[in-house]
Amino acid sequence: MEKTLGVTKARQEFSDLIEKVYYQGDAYLISRHGKPAAAMVPVQVYENWKQQREEFFDLIRNIQTEANLDPQEAEELAAEAVAAVRAKTG
Repeated sequence: MEKTLGVTKARQEFSDLIEKVYYQGDAYLISRHGKPAAAMVPVQVYENWKQQREEFFDLIRNIQTEANLDPQEAEELAAEAVAAVRAKTG
């Protein structure tokens, strides 16, 4: 479950937060002036995100190569696809 903390509170409880993230798998959104500023997540979540991100960019590179698109065209198509998915999911 994701919990939100202000920067000051997160700083005061930093060691405790590390323990909770490491041992319990908790996730924290750290806010500054009421706006999200950083996230603290278990390493496995971060590693999975990095892997998914790399797989996504590999897919884009493969599509670019197969479709004979220049990098700018591929980037524009990817941006359109991301925007469409975000619009659907809100």
